[in-house]
Amino acid sequence: EQERKAAISSRINLGIAQAGVTAIDDAIKNKIAAKVIENTNLTNAIFEPNHTQSSVTQLVYSCLFKNEILMNMLEENSSHDLLCLNDLAEYVALQVHNSLFSEDLSSLVETTKNEAHHQS
Repeated sequence: EQERKAAISSRINLGIAQAGVTAIDDAIKNKIAAKVIENTNLTNAIFEPNHTQSSVTQLVYSCLFKNEILMNMLEENSSHDLLCLNDLAEYVALQVHNSLFSEDLSSLVETTKNEAHHQS
């Protein structure tokens, strides 16, 4: 179980490292996270009612920007009434991983930055 979780985490980190994501501001991070959600089937995913869309966004954000939230969630057992938190976190992690490798994340970052500059 721990090895499986570590493997998912390392694949995500590898994808981030290969994409060369450097320091970017929160607004751009939020847009990138939104684009990743849009580019995967996360928006259509059906989860337990107590898992809001924001928790999915938070997990995607964690995966993309190496926050500790994801690993903390993966390590948590079924406490706090979040019965399928491990499954949810793992599913999101895999979707983010797939998105990282199916698309060039660095080009996604560039596109998002350009869009942000045009809007301001």
